[in-house]
Amino acid sequence: MLNNCRLCGSKKIMAIKKIKSPWNLCSDLSYTLYGCSDCQSKMFDPDEHSINLNDFYNERSKNKNYLDEQFTYSKYWMHEVKTIKQYLQKDPRSILDIGCRNGDFLLHWPQGIKRVGVEIAKDFAHIAQNRGIIIINDFIENISFEEKFDIVTCYAILEHLNNPTPFMEKLNNLVSPNGILVIMVPFYDCLKVNLLDKLNIRWHMYSPPEHVNFYSEEYLDKFFNKFGFSLQQRKFTSGGMFNPLQGIPILEKIAGKLMWYVDAYTKLNKYAVFDHMYCYYVKQ
Repeated sequence: MLNNCRLCGSKKIMAIKKIKSPWNLCSDLSYTLYGCSDCQSKMFDPDEHSINLNDFYNERSKNKNYLDEQFTYSKYWMHEVKTIKQYLQKDPRSILDIGCRNGDFLLHWPQGIKRVGVEIAKDFAHIAQNRGIIIINDFIENISFEEKFDIVTCYAILEHLNNPTPFMEKLNNLVSPNGILVIMVPFYDCLKVNLLDKLNIRWHMYSPPEHVNFYSEEYLDKFFNKFGFSLQQRKFTSGGMFNPLQGIPILEKIAGKLMWYVDAYTKLNKYAVFDHMYCYYVKQ
C-alpha cells in the first residue's frame, strides 16, 4: 500500500480502484490505482506484486512480427523531426533517444548526426545496432555519459519507471544548453479517458506492471522548470489508436489518414481530447 505519492512525495494520495493486469505473464494479478491531490498525477505501486521487469520486457519483445520488418520512412517520425528542428533553431550535432526500440526514429535523422539509442530489450537493441546506430543495452540510470546532446527524446518511457525521479533528474545532465527535451506520455485527464471511465471501460494504458505512472501537465512543467527547461509546445494526439471506422474495408484506411491529419495539423491537438501528450522543452 502506498503512503506517499511516488512522484511528488505528498501524503495526500488515495486508492481509486483495482485494475487487473492485461498481460499474460501476470494476468491473475490486480493492481491498485492511486491518485495524488497535490500533483494531480495517478500511479500504481510496482511493488504491490513481485515481478522481474527485465524478464518481463525481454519476453514482451520476443516473437513480434515487427522485429523482422525492414526500415521504411514514416510520415509520423518525419513530422516529429520537423517539429523538433523548429524549436532547436540550429543544425543538431547529436541526438539521444531513450527507449529507441529498433531505431526507426533515429534513422530519420541524417547519418552525419551522432545518433545514440538506449534500449533495455535485447532483441530491439540488436536490430538497432545492426542498423548502424550506437546502442546502449542498459537502464539509463546505470549509464555514464561523457557528453551532452542537442536533442534528447523519451517517447512512451516515463510511464514505465518504478523510480522516475532519478531518471528525470538525469535528463537535465544529458541536454546541452539551448537543447531540446521531448517527452511523450499517456495522459489520463482527457476527454477520451473520461468517457471510458464513465462507461466503466479499462483504458488500454492502465496496464500494470508495464505502465505505472500517469503524469499531470502541472507536475511535468514544475519538475523540469526547476532545471531551467521552458515549455515550447504541448499537444495531444490519438497516437494512431483511434479509428471510428476500424474493421470497415477502405473506409478504415480513409479514416486513418484523416485522423493522422487531425493529430498532426489541426488545432484540435492543442486540447486534451486524446490521450497521447507530447511536451517540447528547451533548456535555457
